[in-house]
Amino acid sequence: MRTKMIAGNLIAVLVVGLVSYFVVSSQLQATLLADVDESIGQDAALFDQTWRLWGLELAEQTAEQAREDDTLDIFTALDESDTRSRAYNRATEIHDWFGRHNRSSRGAAELVVVVGDDGRVIARSQDRNRMHGDDLRERLSGLAGVLQHGGTAVDVWEFESGQQKLLQTAIAAIVDPDTGRPMGAIVVGYDMSNGLASRAADLLGRDVVFVHGDAIYSSSLEGDSVDALRAVLFGGQEATTQAALGEQRSTSEPWLAEVGDLEYAAVTAAVSNAPSAHVAVVVLGNRSEQAAKASAVNTILVMTGIGAAIVIVFCFLLANSLLKPIEEMEEGVLAVINGRTDLRLDIESAELGGLAYRINQLLNVFTGTPEADDEGRISSPPAAAWPQGPSGLTEVPAAARVPAEGSGSGEVEDEALAEELANEPEDAYYERLFNEYVAAKEGAGENVSNVTKDKFVMRLQANEKSLIKKHGCRMVRFQVHTVGTQVNLRPVIIR
Repeated sequence: MRTKMIAGNLIAVLVVGLVSYFVVSSQLQATLLADVDESIGQDAALFDQTWRLWGLELAEQTAEQAREDDTLDIFTALDESDTRSRAYNRATEIHDWFGRHNRSSRGAAELVVVVGDDGRVIARSQDRNRMHGDDLRERLSGLAGVLQHGGTAVDVWEFESGQQKLLQTAIAAIVDPDTGRPMGAIVVGYDMSNGLASRAADLLGRDVVFVHGDAIYSSSLEGDSVDALRAVLFGGQEATTQAALGEQRSTSEPWLAEVGDLEYAAVTAAVSNAPSAHVAVVVLGNRSEQAAKASAVNTILVMTGIGAAIVIVFCFLLANSLLKPIEEMEEGVLAVINGRTDLRLDIESAELGGLAYRINQLLNVFTGTPEADDEGRISSPPAAAWPQGPSGLTEVPAAARVPAEGSGSGEVEDEALAEELANEPEDAYYERLFNEYVAAKEGAGENVSNVTKDKFVMRLQANEKSLIKKHGCRMVRFQVHTVGTQVNLRPVIIR
């Protein structure tokens, strides 16, 4: 029974816990993945807006520097050498200024170039002579329009002077304040580096990758993931990659791919404001990382384990609290059957104490032992001797008589009587009371051959303890009380 109780409750806890875990885990994981899949297109659109905003901010700051007096002074020099010197110094100053004031927190610009009205480089930052005389109108398609009409333009520059880089570029006209005619332009470029991709990724909460030609130019990814992604972009997703890099500059539908050990949802799109270069951006949402958030439901498994342990301990204790008294009662009854007729069950159990009491009553009936009622009155069964019937079989005695209410056999609280009984020696008291009880029973015509002094005293002492505990008194003694043919022992409370 103990095993069945533990197993039954344990199975119930485990079934509820495990079913809850799998249901909640699967539903939560599906919700988390759907969030990535449904939002990746919006994230790509958000990147496009962020990219355009960065370009506008860069163009505004470049135009601000183009209006400065130090910039206008470049074209007031008396000769070419002085013009180049002023252009170089001013380009270096602007380069440093962007390092201190860039609103997008991108640090110093990669390159600042001052060009004349013919689109040729007068000077650039960091190197006075490099690129001098290069015509940038073929490399930056927006430059010609700025030199002709003024204003600003944003582009992506495939920079190849000694090194190959992709620069997000802003162009601002240097306008003659007297004539309103563009005298030249300032070109400011920022490298589309891993740092730029990482800043975009931090803003979006997604990974960002820039693709140019047949390679990944920069990425917020790290390590082997870059090579694994390149294999995907120019493998299974080559069509979407080429569509974004080609003349159509299209944006793909969301697609899924395994990149290394991780699964991603992604969108491939052309980088906007890049008329001079074919550059694509891939915005990736990490589905594996998103699904891992569902691991929070592992708490259910932990709590299920704790619950199972609690159930095992609780059911073990509960089973013991029920089975141990039952086993004690079984052993006690077996002992009585085997001849220990003086043994009575002493079970301390709220659930089984009543059953033990009734079994004791039944044993008293069959053994003819006097017993006490709730008021401590002691009586023996009227036919405790169990006479033989005509058939030679033992007849079951009738139920013990219980004094009627109002018979005057309740507890007595008489100070004089209590003092007298309290002063009587214990041995003499038990001897006298036993003799009076037997005499009263015989006088009532009852057979008392089965009533022994030892059993009588034992039951009497047990009832004394019970009544002392019940009334909170110092001592309880008894008096023989006879009403008609009914003999009882009436307790006297001694305070």
